[in-house]
Amino acid sequence: MAIPLISNVGFTEVSSAGTLNDKAGTAKSKLPIQFFRLTDNISGNLTLNNDSSHKKIILDTNGNNILNSSGSPLTTNSSTTLEIIGSGNVQSTLLTSTATQSSTSHLGTTVFDTSDSSQIVVSNVDTDLTVEKYIDAGGGNFAYNGSTIDSQGTTTVGGSTPNASTIFGSGSSTAFGINTTDGTQAARYIGDTAIGGSSPIGNGYQLYIATIGPNTVSQLRMDEYANIGIGGYSGSVSGHNRYSGTTNHQLNGASNRRLWWRYVRSGNDRRFVFTNNLAISCVLSGADPYNNVTVSAGATNTITTTNSTDGSFNITITISGNDGSSQPFALAVVNSGTGSINTDAYTGTFSASAL
Repeated sequence: MAIPLISNVGFTEVSSAGTLNDKAGTAKSKLPIQFFRLTDNISGNLTLNNDSSHKKIILDTNGNNILNSSGSPLTTNSSTTLEIIGSGNVQSTLLTSTATQSSTSHLGTTVFDTSDSSQIVVSNVDTDLTVEKYIDAGGGNFAYNGSTIDSQGTTTVGGSTPNASTIFGSGSSTAFGINTTDGTQAARYIGDTAIGGSSPIGNGYQLYIATIGPNTVSQLRMDEYANIGIGGYSGSVSGHNRYSGTTNHQLNGASNRRLWWRYVRSGNDRRFVFTNNLAISCVLSGADPYNNVTVSAGATNTITTTNSTDGSFNITITISGNDGSSQPFALAVVNSGTGSINTDAYTGTFSASAL
């Protein structure tokens, strides 16, 4: 396009990102007609500030592209419409947004940048890690410690929870061969049934076996060190004790009975809920907790990490594809300013906002 030599036209060649007003210079930028022509591809953003002296503003791409990998290629705040001409592409190439929480104790909401407020919420979920086991006893009394329950017991509850196979006998602390990591009342004898019978947990009986020290009495009643009153035990076992000189606990009258124990403990899961507020699908990556997970526009995705208190993450949103006009999607608008643009004489390709 030939540039007429008219005194009220400011002609400026542009070869780099920056503010167009500054590139025109103090005097020329005040002329009523501003004509900017690209002489090279632009990497970054071109900004146009408002100036009341401007009556017409033209930006000629001149076959050159304006590409911004971190945001919008244009920011026009002019009250005069910016007319874009030429065949060069004007596009944001921003396709990813990353959110990171390095603290393992993190709980709460994190909003991704340039994502239309897409977010991830990390919350704690309390869990029940109780383990229940039974042993079918033979004749006579039955003496045991925690390792006995673990090695001879059949697990009916909590078999998939951490350390279930050794939970009664092993832990960071023990008392009389019973695990007390979760407190002295975590390990409990809960009753006896006929062999083949089901758990007596519904009867409510709890004998706190790790609290019973060695003693010299002949026998303890079933209510002693338990949660019931005298005569409240409904099973066939007639008494119990941990006799002086041994660490084993003994159940008397246990012949041909199914003996039941529970180790009561709680745990924690971490729940990660991602909400995609974009207008298109996105892919989440970062290995932990998300790895190549696609989330549709407006949808949520939930991942729960079991037996964990780690709320840290490093997650990247990635978008791809084009809109119906073959404009490539981006995580930014073409013009991030308050002014307007006109493309009647423009033949290049804009990017399409995924926001």
